[in-house]
Formats: sequence, structure tokens, C-alpha cells
Amino acid sequence: MKLKESLELWAALRRGASKPRTQRYHQEIVQTICRLWPEKFETEIGQITEADAAAFVGRIGHYSTSRFNGMLTALKAVLPVAVSIRRRRVRLKERHTLSQLEFSHLLSALEGRPQSHGRLVVSFLAHTGLRINEARQLRWSDIQTDYILVPGAVTKSDKPRVIPFINGIREVLGQLREIGGELIIPQGEVKRSLQTACRLAGLPRLSHHDFRHLFATRCIQSGVDLPTVARWLGHQDGGALLAKIYFHLVDEHSRRMAAKVVI
Repeated sequence: MKLKESLELWAALRRGASKPRTQRYHQEIVQTICRLWPEKFETEIGQITEADAAAFVGRIGHYSTSRFNGMLTALKAVLPVAVSIRRRRVRLKERHTLSQLEFSHLLSALEGRPQSHGRLVVSFLAHTGLRINEARQLRWSDIQTDYILVPGAVTKSDKPRVIPFINGIREVLGQLREIGGELIIPQGEVKRSLQTACRLAGLPRLSHHDFRHLFATRCIQSGVDLPTVARWLGHQDGGALLAKIYFHLVDEHSRRMAAKVVI
């Protein structure tokens, strides 16, 4: 079987058990490999040598770690000579965790941006843990009595999830409702306002995703168990990823709980 046929079969075998977004990702991986390795995609698998595979890996070295590992996973699945090639180690991005005072200063700086609703958008993200792409698609019909029902059509996993109201969200929603419109947040992003506000507040540059991180941090610090936080965030692993990212917070909480135990 030729390389291109093998890669397409690899992608096809994963369709039944994969989400639509993952299926598209696998197809992109196959297309990228064939585009970058045109001299080999019509070559029989058995005729591709270990040196050929190593040369191709060198050709894709400039890609991000996730995309590099994605292509390598596909190659390892169809090329026996690629099995020994090592994946790159994924390094978790370190994010600045805002203190309550820093968050307050940031909101004040955003309030001073007259042409933007940045303060409300950032407050909404921080009180829900939503990804910006999810938040920008939510409608007022998704707001229930005391929770937000995030439709599967807008989530990364294509599955709906429930985010209960936490302290402060009702006030934020009330102010957003006064603006009007079918969508909850009045603008799709606040990058420029956020960048300016961070500079004025003396904070490192933040992104929309940092407020999802802030939400997760505050939940864990408040004693919410990892499986519950994972459900609110839309993770499907029961909290395994959160345990890796927030191990220091989990350990701190564990020590506080241990101090309460009396035998």
C-alpha cells in the first residue's frame, strides 16, 4: 500500500470514534504530510527507509509541538521505520494568576475604555470559565434560572454542558442584558482593550484564555473538587488534566483538609 493510501485509511478508521473536529484535524494532518512530502506519498510503504522518515521529520521541525506530534503519530501508525522517532514533550504554558486586587485593577482599567465593553466581557469569562469562542456564540435563551446551558453546537467537545451560577455572575448578566441584543456578550473579542488595560494596570499581557485559567484557579482554591471543575470547564477526563496543571493548588488543598482530620 502506498503512503497516501495508508494515511487516508488511518484517518478513516478513526472517524467512527472521533468528534467532528478531531476528524477534520486528522484529515488536515494527512493533507499536510502529503503536501510536504510529495516525492513519497505515492511510494509503497515498504520502500520508505528510516533515513527518509528522519529527513521528513527534520522538514517539519518548525511546526508547533502539537502539530509536529500529530503528524508523527500518523507516521508512526503507518510507517514501521518511524516507530523509533521521539515525540516532542509538551510544555504547559505558564499563566499569570491574577490576585483579587490585580483583577480589580484590571477591571477598573477596562472600565476606562469608552469604546469597549471589555470589563463586562472579561467579567463574564472569569465567572464562567468559558472559552472566548464559546462565549461569543451564547444567546440569552441559553441562560436558565441559576445556570448556563452551553449548547453542544458551540463547545469544543460538541457536547452540551451546564455551568451553575457562581457569586457575582447575576450582576454581570444584569449589566450585559441592559446592552441588548440576542447574544450575551456584545463583542466577539476585547484583545486591544485588554492589552491597553494590562499596561495601565501594570500587569503582564493577558489573553481571553487567562480568565478561564482564573476561573479554574478560584474554583480549586475554594475547595471545589476536580471532577466538578472539569465538568464546568467541559473537560472529558474527569479532572486528570486539571490535576497536572493545578497540582500545586490540589496539594495545598489536600494539606488544609488533612489538618482537619482527627483520629
